[in-house]
Amino acid sequence: MTPAGPGVRIEIRPASAAGAGAGPGWPATTGAVVVDGADACFVPRHPFLAGTTYAVRVDGTETLLHRAGIDTPATAHVVGIHPTCPTVPRNLLRCYVEFDRPMSEGFAARSVRLIEANGTELVDALLPTEPELWDGARRRLTVLLDPGRIKRGLVGHRAVGYPLPTGGDVRLVIDERMRDADGRPLRAAAQRSYRVGADERRPIDPTAWTVPPPPTGTGDDLVVRFDRPLDHALLGRCLRVLDPLGAPVPGRATPGPQDRSWRLSPARPWRAGEHRLVVDPVLEDLAGNSVTRVFDRELDRPGGRTPPPASVPFLLA
Repeated sequence: MTPAGPGVRIEIRPASAAGAGAGPGWPATTGAVVVDGADACFVPRHPFLAGTTYAVRVDGTETLLHRAGIDTPATAHVVGIHPTCPTVPRNLLRCYVEFDRPMSEGFAARSVRLIEANGTELVDALLPTEPELWDGARRRLTVLLDPGRIKRGLVGHRAVGYPLPTGGDVRLVIDERMRDADGRPLRAAAQRSYRVGADERRPIDPTAWTVPPPPTGTGDDLVVRFDRPLDHALLGRCLRVLDPLGAPVPGRATPGPQDRSWRLSPARPWRAGEHRLVVDPVLEDLAGNSVTRVFDRELDRPGGRTPPPASVPFLLA
């Protein structure tokens, strides 16, 4: 619901979308209402979708408005699903789905599913979010598993248990009902399969990583190897290297295969002296554990700990 002035409320939601099964359960379209005298104009946060009928409700009175479809063929497709490792912990917290172009909001709840090896959908394993968790370009969608079923001690965990089956195989499926920013469906469905492994309840310890120093005076890559896969999106922004003078080392940083490593290609040759790999404490692993705390811990036990150093030194001779 969006207020449109004193005592007036407006709600707009998809009533039907070609091939998408839209209906009353779909989230309301987000946006703002601009009031001009007796008139009100709804400005959506993202453009209305082509080929979609919208139910517009103003103070209980509803009408249907249809936006014409687009005849151009579907072109959008999934370019990445993370994690990429074959085995994930039972207390996996989130996944990421990356697209090759901006996408529309409001379709993830019906189009992204977790399915067991026997074809059964894991109902209520994924947490519906409103608004959906898109990056600024609307090309990366964050998919959350229900934290209330992951954190031990909460009602959801006690009643139903973990979202993922112990020791089973699951598939994260993104079907063609997803829509790009112009309202066109995906060119094809996409999926990634995982084996569900043991729980991960260790905090991140950077001192357990290996940081072999590259040769001084070269432009060789620095490759940091982790003791477990880390969160793909956070990994892209939570590590940096300081030179002996404390200045950031410029270069191109990229996560390694299965997010078990991180590579820095320097923009200039390495200098001799002690360097430091600095770790932002918000960095997490696949289960949401960070340097300072464990995400899935029993709530009746203390969670505080002495964190390890926030940086890892390495010497270039």
